[in-house]
Amino acid sequence: MSKILICEDEEDILLILTTALTQKNFEVHSAKDGQEAKYKAKRLKPDLILMDIRMPKFDGLEVTKDIRKTNPNVKIIFMTAFQSPEIQNEAAKYNISAYLNKATPTEEIIKIIQDVLK
Repeated sequence: MSKILICEDEEDILLILTTALTQKNFEVHSAKDGQEAKYKAKRLKPDLILMDIRMPKFDGLEVTKDIRKTNPNVKIIFMTAFQSPEIQNEAAKYNISAYLNKATPTEEIIKIIQDVLK
């Protein structure tokens, strides 16, 4: 069973993703801000992290930079409602597996996660 950490401060999105991934037999954990995301990524050592870019305390780029120091091979998928070429270029520096818009249908997000974990 793959372990997924969802780093997301929007309760509705977190609940939808957690429910959908749990139904697909993933072990799901969550973090609601960047500080919690850093802590849980180190403690849990997930197989994949769904990372919101805009979060309280630390943004997703800062969290990813920190995670890569201790876990350079973890799969990370960025999710954002704010598409930006600058952020995509910055994200590319950290070996991101995918870059998704939060409006992406849940079933498509699950398919992308399954593909990334193969």
